[in-house]
Amino acid sequence: MKQRLRFQALVLSVALGMAGFVFWQSAFSAANPSVVPSILIESVLYDGNALNDADEAVRLMNVGQTPVDVSGWRLSDGGAGVLLPPGLTLDAGEGLWLTGDAAAFRAQFGYEADLELNPWPGFANAGDEVLLLDAGDVPVDTLVYLAGDATRPGWSGPALEPYRVSGVFSAEGQILYRKRDQVTGAPTSDTDTASDWAQDRGDVINGRKVRYPGWTDGRFFKPTTFITDSILTVAVAPDNAYDTLVDLIRSAQTSIQLASLMLENIPFAQELAAAARRGVAVTILLEGGPPGGITDQERYGCGLIENAGGACWFMIADDVRHIHDRYRYMHAKYMIIDGTVAAVGSENFSPDSLPSDDKSDGTWGRRGIFLITAAPGVAAHLAAVFADDLDTAHIDLLRWSAGDPLYGEPPPGYIPTISSGGITYTVRYPSPVTFVDTHTFEMLQAPENALREVDGLLGLVGRAGAGDRLLIQQLSERPHWGITTSNAAADPNPRLEAYIAAARRGADVELMLDAFFDETASAVSNAATCNYVNSIARAERLSLQCELGNPTGLGIHNKMVLAQIDGRGYVHVGSINGTELSNKGNREMALQVQSDAAYAYLADLFSRDVTRSVFLPLSMGNFRGAVNRLLISEVVYDSPGPDEAEFVELVNPTAAAIDLTGYALGDAVLMTDFEDRRFFPPGTLIEANRPLVVTLSAVAFRAAFGVEPDLEIANSDPLVPDMIDDPAWGDPKAIFQLGNSGDEVVLWRGSEIIDVVPYGDGGYPGNVRCELLVAPARTLERFPYWDDTNDCPHDFRAWPYPSPGRLP
Repeated sequence: MKQRLRFQALVLSVALGMAGFVFWQSAFSAANPSVVPSILIESVLYDGNALNDADEAVRLMNVGQTPVDVSGWRLSDGGAGVLLPPGLTLDAGEGLWLTGDAAAFRAQFGYEADLELNPWPGFANAGDEVLLLDAGDVPVDTLVYLAGDATRPGWSGPALEPYRVSGVFSAEGQILYRKRDQVTGAPTSDTDTASDWAQDRGDVINGRKVRYPGWTDGRFFKPTTFITDSILTVAVAPDNAYDTLVDLIRSAQTSIQLASLMLENIPFAQELAAAARRGVAVTILLEGGPPGGITDQERYGCGLIENAGGACWFMIADDVRHIHDRYRYMHAKYMIIDGTVAAVGSENFSPDSLPSDDKSDGTWGRRGIFLITAAPGVAAHLAAVFADDLDTAHIDLLRWSAGDPLYGEPPPGYIPTISSGGITYTVRYPSPVTFVDTHTFEMLQAPENALREVDGLLGLVGRAGAGDRLLIQQLSERPHWGITTSNAAADPNPRLEAYIAAARRGADVELMLDAFFDETASAVSNAATCNYVNSIARAERLSLQCELGNPTGLGIHNKMVLAQIDGRGYVHVGSINGTELSNKGNREMALQVQSDAAYAYLADLFSRDVTRSVFLPLSMGNFRGAVNRLLISEVVYDSPGPDEAEFVELVNPTAAAIDLTGYALGDAVLMTDFEDRRFFPPGTLIEANRPLVVTLSAVAFRAAFGVEPDLEIANSDPLVPDMIDDPAWGDPKAIFQLGNSGDEVVLWRGSEIIDVVPYGDGGYPGNVRCELLVAPARTLERFPYWDDTNDCPHDFRAWPYPSPGRLP
């Protein structure tokens, strides 16, 4: 009877108002200290990945100092709920996963639930209440989410919402979970409000987070730190990283473990296969759904490793089979050699990042860094993460299999690309550099611990002030997080704001962001970031600057932060970009090291990569500068999938914008040809040293290449401007579509032909034609983009990687 009276008093207090409830709760707790709850609802999966949400689950946790007998307690959604079994005790600090279907839980989480309870209450996807009541039906803890009843006893204020960002984080499969104290790792104090939970939008660091089934509960909550006498090697891409990593592979005696977004470097895969043939256990873990999909190049490379006795695994997603991979992308880039040597870097194992060419005459690739050490603990930590990620109890792991159409062999007769590199970048770092010292290593990873203020990257940057220096070289650092149309006030990027705050404290801060991949028109481009940063620097007169760069030809792929604080140097290198997804949803890895010598070495690299203009008197023989007219810069005449995705890219190599009014593009040389010519819409501009892409179908092009065209022929998308048919030219029913066996791409200015690219069985007087492409080549790419000799094999290279809208 007393219990019922207490419950009635609780309901009455809510009816009288929140102030009355708080007073009643405080008075009740003071009078009955034995019932002050130490058991909390710590995690809730209400919208599961399994069929019919069979993997729904709730985790309870004892946050008190003593064991608690929870026999006969009840878990409910407001209905009858389900009783916890007799004899059940939660020790101090212990957690308990409850589910209604242990098999579905095991399949999605990769480990066993602690209790299977039936009948399971069932929690509505649109909103509900998760109620925990003790054996006397007194409310112990409450969570209200979405459209649930926020007036329930034990809850105050608006209901909790999952953290959603369109195209990035979804509600399905998302686990609601409590914030943890950054120092102790224990749940923060319970206020019975949404602010207790990690999905809290009001907290930029500890909130606005997600979690999905399969993530390890708390094991990697904090960064791992090691202080030890050790050797630290710095390898630089594209200069020497390939050879340095290959030397590691050749040194392996027992095992090689490698994790990466992709593995498309065939010479590198051949080295791994050779290691497997000599008895080394080679295990590879790759992303099963990288942007653009798994390539035949990667399938071929994995086949080499598998056929030599190694193992190539993919972390996959398959909606049909209700398989959702744990991370949006397996994006970390690291190797472990013999369980003792660790290499952590910014680069995928691709030919662009790790060119295998002879560097004596130069090379060409992406700027990046690998840190290599045999420091005790570093490799062990990586091995622990690798073991968790490659735990085959998770259903999102699939091994390469020869007959699998997605994760097996490439098509019969496939010929991989072996060559890489070039001569346009003069190698500055022909060999890696090694430093012997007492180093402090800090292992950081996403999604578990990339965003913390007490340590890690933000903790380091937060210590920078007057007289200190920060140098950031980054593939991507967004001006804000959240949806593209948001802003820095509503959805701040905490990394970028930390750099700006350091400048406000008096530190010298420089950002160098990639220009090669950057889509400058985007609101979240690197160009937008530099505009945002530089406007703040000008307005507040800060020692803060941001610029775009491409020092090595194929972009900055680095994820490097250098800090000099109180006279000591720090290096942060890894795979973590400045995007919200990278920090919260991907598997990422970074190594942060205190090393004055490594800082000085990489600060010099940063300085040399900065764009600088030097004017000297020059005398050159046989020099040909950029042509002073529009050029055809890339042609994909036989696109992957439907031919409607084929495209022609133009480039303006001049110093001023060109108005394309009166210009035309087609495959008809003569008016009598049964082919087509199309005018550019009046007023179309192409900026100096910028490309412009024309495709047959914008919809097909977007699906094939993942980027937006500038113009299209077929009117498939009303938002993409159409080229204008010239009815007087050729057959009015013909459409500009390139022949797979040969054709001419013709660019007109008024009545004058200013550029022609003939290929295959096509031809044009005075021009040498290109031969048809042979796999793996997929595109004709002008290289360099500003030169023209009317000799197609000289002016264009047969290249395996179409890059519409990006210049080499």
